Amino acid sequence: MPVNRNALIRYRTIDKCLQNRRRKWTIEDLIDACTDALYEYDGIDRPISMRTIRMDLNAMRSEQLGYNAPIIVVDKKYYTYEDAEYTITNIPLTSQDLTILQAVSHLLQQFKGFNHFNEVSEMINKLEDKIYSEQHQQNPVIDFEKNDLLAGLQWLDVLYKHIIEKNTIAITYQSFKARQPGELIFYPYLLKEYRNRWFVLGMHKKDKQLLTLALDRIQQISVKPEEKFKTHPEFNAQNHFDDIIGVSRSVGQKPVTVKFFTDHHQAPYIITKPIHQSQEIVEQTKEGVLFQIKVIPNLELERELLGFGSGLKILSPSSLVRSVSKKIRLMSLMYHDD
Repeated sequence: MPVNRNALIRYRTIDKCLQNRRRKWTIEDLIDACTDALYEYDGIDRPISMRTIRMDLNAMRSEQLGYNAPIIVVDKKYYTYEDAEYTITNIPLTSQDLTILQAVSHLLQQFKGFNHFNEVSEMINKLEDKIYSEQHQQNPVIDFEKNDLLAGLQWLDVLYKHIIEKNTIAITYQSFKARQPGELIFYPYLLKEYRNRWFVLGMHKKDKQLLTLALDRIQQISVKPEEKFKTHPEFNAQNHFDDIIGVSRSVGQKPVTVKFFTDHHQAPYIITKPIHQSQEIVEQTKEGVLFQIKVIPNLELERELLGFGSGLKILSPSSLVRSVSKKIRLMSLMYHDD
């Protein structure tokens, strides 16, 4: 049964509501949640009828969509799932779904080997693994890195839309250091994932500085149609992250040559998985391997290098050596016996 985009948004919204068992959901609550979701995703600013939501609930309960959702009514008023673990996102695929997925997988395979479509390979692997596990009723044989408890993912679609449409937005944001949340007018440019955490990069209206905001620290987003969207003259999405590890950098910073020495135990890990694309082997000795990379030093670089423990020593620049040495001394004090 074909389902339009608005219906899918409503089904997903109802599903998220009914999974939240900390709250009791009336039909009016579901109407409000779906109305808000349609406005957030598609800009549709009109209330949804009670008849539409009742039809959605019946469709989710039935076999029409393959959901067979165990939706029950408690105290003749509150909607919930009888099975606390149920979600429509975990329903098994039908034979028709599998046929479509196989066709998509075969189509995507044509892009394997092209430099511009390297990211497609992982997508194909996920699809093929899903098809295999569904057809053979076996556990998946590929386990991709994920974090089901990751906060802030609800802002991905919202921010993506605002970036595409070049909307100026107001973000209510509270960093880990701030005591209270604050609002900033923001011109969003780019979504970035680093180590399973999402960030949005853009310009702060107040001081015209580029900021990288963690999505899990965002509390609210609203559009500011009266504020004209502006671009930062020095920002280039294609190369902004070329000279750094992670996401932290400021416009105007220049990369420096970072040299570090590793023993023969750690060297193979760094050779087979380079710390940065600029990595080079300077010298190999009996004691180990001397590497160099050309990057802008930041906190993420320090954490990456510290992760190799006693098997790696930073040699230059001196400012990075001092910063990491200080952290190592503080770490040592934490483990020092009183």
